[in-house]
This record gives sequence, C-alpha cells and structure tokens, in this order.
Amino acid sequence: MALKKALYYGAVAVAILIGVSVVVSVVSALVSLAWAIVSGIVSLAVLVGIVYVAYKAGSWIFGGEGDERARESLGGSRSGPESVSESPGDAAESRQDRLRRQYVDGQISEAEFERRIEAELEAEPADDIERELERER
Repeated sequence: MALKKALYYGAVAVAILIGVSVVVSVVSALVSLAWAIVSGIVSLAVLVGIVYVAYKAGSWIFGGEGDERARESLGGSRSGPESVSESPGDAAESRQDRLRRQYVDGQISEAEFERRIEAELEAEPADDIERELERER
C-alpha cells in the first residue's frame, strides 16, 4: 500500500510539474510576443525620428524652399494656398529675398539686382495707398 501511495504521489507530482511547465511556457511565449511588439514599435519610432531629423537637416541646409525655387526657376508665380494668406508686405519681402538669392547665386548682375530692388521699393507705397483706398470703399 505504501508503494501504491508513493506511485500516486509521484504521478501527481509529475502531472503538476508538466502543468507548471506548460503554464511557464505559455507565459514565456506571451512575454516574448509582447517584447517583440514593443521592440518593433520602438524601432519604428527611432526610424521615424531619424527620417524626420534628416528631413529637417536637409530643409535647413537647402533653405527649405524646394518647391518655391523650382517654380521660380521655371518662371512661375506663387499661386498656391499659402500665397492667399500672405499679406502684400510679406509678398514684397519675399520678392526682395528672392532677388537677393538670385544675386547671391549669380543669376542676375549687380546692376540688375539694384534696378529690380529699386523698382520693388518704389512699388510698395503705391500698393499701400491702393489697399487703403479699397478699404475705405
């Protein structure tokens, strides 16, 4: 009878050991899955951060006006949604900046630069007066 009891307790112990082993394996698999998901999210966030920093560095190095420069080189005008919200003073300032950039890049001569800047500066007060007259109407 003692042998039977010992075998019974041994069988129960083996069953418990197998059950605990299965539970530990399942928990380990779930923890591994969670770790893989978290690791993937962190890796993706780091990759997005690197791409964002590279984009900002490129914008800073190249002036961040790639589309505007392309339109200027083709002789186009600024007709996008950003030009609607821009005040005439800002537009004149951007034209002056564009002239400065063209002069620095060697696209126009010093005489041409000075002539165009003078024309811009002379045109500004007339624009202001016309704007005031339209507001009064």
